[in-house]
Amino acid sequence: MKFVLLATLLSISLVGAGKPLVVVVNAGDSTATVFEATRISTGDPSLSALKVVPTGKGPNEVCIAPDGRRAFVSNRGDVSITVIDLDALAVAFTITDPAMKNPDGCVVDPSGAKLYVAAAGSESLFVFATADGRKLAQIVTGHEPRRVLLSPDARRLYVSNGEEKFVTVIDPNTNKSVGTIKAGRDNRALTFTADGEFLAIANVSDDTVQFVKPGASDSELIVGVSRSPQRLLAVPSKQAIFVIGRFDGVLGILEARPKNKEFGRQISSIPIGKGPWGMALSAAGDCIYVTNTSDNTVSVVDLRLMKVLFNIPAGKSPMGLAVR
Repeated sequence: MKFVLLATLLSISLVGAGKPLVVVVNAGDSTATVFEATRISTGDPSLSALKVVPTGKGPNEVCIAPDGRRAFVSNRGDVSITVIDLDALAVAFTITDPAMKNPDGCVVDPSGAKLYVAAAGSESLFVFATADGRKLAQIVTGHEPRRVLLSPDARRLYVSNGEEKFVTVIDPNTNKSVGTIKAGRDNRALTFTADGEFLAIANVSDDTVQFVKPGASDSELIVGVSRSPQRLLAVPSKQAIFVIGRFDGVLGILEARPKNKEFGRQISSIPIGKGPWGMALSAAGDCIYVTNTSDNTVSVVDLRLMKVLFNIPAGKSPMGLAVR
């Protein structure tokens, strides 16, 4: 019994010591698979499953606190947020609120004290205390808010609205909307270029990505990309923005070098799995992880070779993912 307890404590200690983790939520299984980011004998990056953690019903998005201790999973099926302790690899508690409907994208503020959740069915951004799940605020957005992004200086929150042609801009200090940005149809994914000069917005139904200067209300550039652009990811080492083309089954690559004449344009693409949905950069910055909902896999895309190295089995219908 003592040896079992010691082994358990050592396991928890090692996970809590800062192992690079990847958390993938599986909508069809109502679980989250926690992987360790590993390397095979050749030195190539890969993933090794550590544990499958139960979530609420129909999990679709996940975000991780800056200190890496907790993951927050939004569950559309039972309208809840599952809080996972990443040291213990177990559920810590569950957040619910009667006003919250269809929780979707989320982000934790730099202090780790506040969780922001876009609730697609409530036309609101919810603010919860990460320590105990208390609701701190409910901020009105547009119709069907889907994703939320903090600016690099944490002075603004940007919320995409799937059924509006605008992105809502919020001051996190006052919890009030301070403006909107003109966007396309079914605007969804949001990211900043590596230098912070532009906010990029993916418009799913238009198959476009637009680039907006912070503080502006309209775009400086709109470019065509692969069909159904679901995610955007800025990768500083490649001076590029990667975009998931869900209907094409590819990872598009957009030029992001400042002042380059091809800035913003899709210059190439990488074939990945079927039904790609979620995307995140590895903690080491050497690969991108992509969930494939139709294949039930996670693709490991090598950024040196610019190709898929492995397709790792996940749960059923893997969707959002986040990296520690």
